[in-house]
Amino acid sequence: MRKTNYLDGSWNFGIDPKNKGESESWYTGSIPNAISVEVPHIWQREGDQFVSYNGAAWYERQVKIENLSRHHDYYLCFGAVDYSCRVWWNGQFIGEHEGGFTPFEFNIPSTLIKDDNQLSIRVYDYEANAEIPIGKQGSWYTRVSGIWQSVKLEVRAKTFISNVFVTPNIDQDSLEISSFVTGEINESTSINFVIKGHSLRDEQWGDKESISGTLEMVETTLPIFQEANNLTHFKTILHVQDMKRWSPETPYLYEIEVTVESKGKVDSYQTTFGYRKVEQKNGRIYLNNEPIYIRGALDQAFYPDTIYAVPSVEYIQKELQAAKDMGFNLLRKHIKAELPVYLYWADRLGMLIWAEPPNYVKWTATAQKRFVKLLNEMMIRDYNHPSIIIWSIYNEEWGLEWDLEFDVEKQDHVAKLFDEVKRWDTTRLYCDNSGWTHVKTDINDHHRYFALPEQIKEWEYDLDEYVIGQRERNFVTGYQSNGEPLLISEFGMWGLPSIEKLRNYYKGKEPWWFVNQGDGTHQDDYKKPTTALVNHSKFGIREALGDLENLAVSSQKRMFRGVKSLIEEMRKRPQIAGYVVTEFTDIEWETNGWLDFMREPKEEFNRLVDFNGPICVIADISNRNLWSGESTNFDIVVVNDLAHLREVTIKWEFVDANQQPYEKLNGEIHFNMNDETYWKTEDGIYITVPAVSNSEFAQLKLVLISCGHVVASNVEEFTFTNKHAFQKLDSTVYVHHLPQEFSNQLVNHDIEVTSELEKDVIVVTDHLDGEILTHIHTGGHAIFLAEAGDHLEGNGHYPFRKLPPGESWPRASSMNYINTEWFNGVPFHPEVGWEGSELFPDYVIPFADYKKDGTKRTINMFGSPRLAEESNVLAGYFQGWLGQNGGSIVHHRDGKGSVLIITWKLINQYGKHPIATQLLNKLIMKVKGESIYEN
Repeated sequence: MRKTNYLDGSWNFGIDPKNKGESESWYTGSIPNAISVEVPHIWQREGDQFVSYNGAAWYERQVKIENLSRHHDYYLCFGAVDYSCRVWWNGQFIGEHEGGFTPFEFNIPSTLIKDDNQLSIRVYDYEANAEIPIGKQGSWYTRVSGIWQSVKLEVRAKTFISNVFVTPNIDQDSLEISSFVTGEINESTSINFVIKGHSLRDEQWGDKESISGTLEMVETTLPIFQEANNLTHFKTILHVQDMKRWSPETPYLYEIEVTVESKGKVDSYQTTFGYRKVEQKNGRIYLNNEPIYIRGALDQAFYPDTIYAVPSVEYIQKELQAAKDMGFNLLRKHIKAELPVYLYWADRLGMLIWAEPPNYVKWTATAQKRFVKLLNEMMIRDYNHPSIIIWSIYNEEWGLEWDLEFDVEKQDHVAKLFDEVKRWDTTRLYCDNSGWTHVKTDINDHHRYFALPEQIKEWEYDLDEYVIGQRERNFVTGYQSNGEPLLISEFGMWGLPSIEKLRNYYKGKEPWWFVNQGDGTHQDDYKKPTTALVNHSKFGIREALGDLENLAVSSQKRMFRGVKSLIEEMRKRPQIAGYVVTEFTDIEWETNGWLDFMREPKEEFNRLVDFNGPICVIADISNRNLWSGESTNFDIVVVNDLAHLREVTIKWEFVDANQQPYEKLNGEIHFNMNDETYWKTEDGIYITVPAVSNSEFAQLKLVLISCGHVVASNVEEFTFTNKHAFQKLDSTVYVHHLPQEFSNQLVNHDIEVTSELEKDVIVVTDHLDGEILTHIHTGGHAIFLAEAGDHLEGNGHYPFRKLPPGESWPRASSMNYINTEWFNGVPFHPEVGWEGSELFPDYVIPFADYKKDGTKRTINMFGSPRLAEESNVLAGYFQGWLGQNGGSIVHHRDGKGSVLIITWKLINQYGKHPIATQLLNKLIMKVKGESIYEN
């Protein structure tokens, strides 16, 4: 049996910025100016100069060996060191390694082993890292350097087991067990195994019975071993008819111990495995021959203190349980080689894993070789984890320089590598290029970022016409879809965290990453937390959203509303096989996590399971802003991932903002699911909106009941408005350059419209020509309906910025906000929710410089912060950390008068849309008020 001496703990550490330590033989003595650190160690954790340091650094410690044996070999084993290292034992060089994510080991010559030993390690992390696998550390977030996983010294027999692979085949009721042995093999060498139950979730589990047997030597190796020098392969195929299958619901985990005995010395190797099968067919992913719908989250596994290293086993357990409580059944470990201990607990607690190797950046032969080697090492290391059901090869062409669609050489590389990894491990699914153009793949996945509610129509169109309707468009020319499962494997929205909580967590200080630690591609203003500290008092943000803590609450409510709708639209479409939301937790400046960086839930996220659980009840709503007396109907969709629902009842009711039910606005729907996974009513709910006093928020509450138990619930947002309760306006309006239908609607709503441009009238126009500008300069007031933005012929020198249309990662970080106090009486959320549907602006007045994508190049455009200083911003827009600012309702003093510019879509909605009607009425009512000039 192996004896193990764990070397984690206190080490001496020092940086070597002149790279002179080796020439000065630091490995024979002590490290100059060393500090004491705890290994596993990431030197960026030390703060100050270490955060941005790259280059050489040294680690050193003493290793005491008790009961020294000359009949065994000593192996120095590393979990991972980033990036390269050279190792000395008692002043003698024993080996070097390149690669920052996978384990390696050195056999220490017996002549160097003493009772007391010195271990010295030189680590080098390269500043120029485009040709090495790095993932997102150092490119998006804080860099990772050092001995960041555990170190141990193992005492082994001369003949020992290097690895064990267990391959289940549930269709044949069998297991293939392969073991690879290092060292001398002779006729007396025997290889035996014992299998027994290991665990079920967090409880130990074991049948009284165990399975034992013998492995036989074979001449062949496994395809996953690119190099199997000095390894002898032993193998058996075992019949296991009654073995329990591993699944997220019942994660039965088995353990196997393989023992080799040679020349009287014994070595053993233990690992765990699960008995399960993964495949794709009929547009679905199947687990154990049953379809499974993927409800996943992207998990980049960065931590607020320990960066890349998980703080503790308890931390892992809590995190995985939180994911399950939120309804997830899969985590996509995004371009990071996850820690083996994390994968073990994913196996044990029943969380599916989508694994993915860290990317390189520059397309060179050297980079490709390093990448393929890393991928192979990860797949060898993680072969026995049943939780891993999918491997990505590339993500979004990172390393392929973003031209896979046009580069045949890269297409050939991806196709061949896909075939190769399928040969290495036949038990899993593979995605060739996650999210972007595919060549060969088991998963036809997409990365699609939209901001809802603003882009609801675009999101629906994208799903129906592109993702579902044109599967082949997601493949390069010459390759085609073969009916692979459709997944949206990235999407999501931002919800800013509490800065106060962050400061408290970091003991009253702002964390180092408030200064963005990413490379030059991530230095936009909205990606910098410091921007929020500067801009919070500008652009009407504080007036609309309150202090930074209230702003965070509004941002998180917007995020909840948005991801709820994004997911519900996918779940309404049974052609989609699952999704992976971006993302599980916040990471430094990127705040689209469902948990914040400290792993605490965000606002309203106790309701995530409503739409992210295995059973969901969803209302298919086309219009959420209704007039009293208006009748409408909508369908109800029930999604059932557990496939055990039969007789069910949906109870529904409408309640007001105080949770008081509306009279006669309730009902029940009874039906039989017959264990189907998808069910949709036709005109399931029909209502006539009751009379309300003015205009108010309302909610539809849905409850799904089966066998007397509530199995799902949901809440949907509405507004109800009394068309006849509008306050009559004293102002007279002059309509200029607008359709007659618009004037008619004003008249229909008791607004006096004149054909004479007189001093006291309020101009409503989409065209600021000379006549109107003169009226303003001499003391008149105008409401400028500027929804057409850049297409306006008369813009009065006001600039406009078109917001990113369609799929847009930056826009998914954005928020439209409004000063609800100024629009008192109109049902608005500060972060503008579904009450803004059909009205959200396509343009804003830019207050910050921005970039516009042209056909041949990106164009730098200029914002006008001075205009914001001269005006009262009543509604606006920002991205991320309050950057890329713009105004959508801006009252600007001009001469002796004023212009109230609004880019919301009101021209065709006034009189028809309850909120549009109230919004313009409020502007007409207050445009002359002196209070509007106050900032």
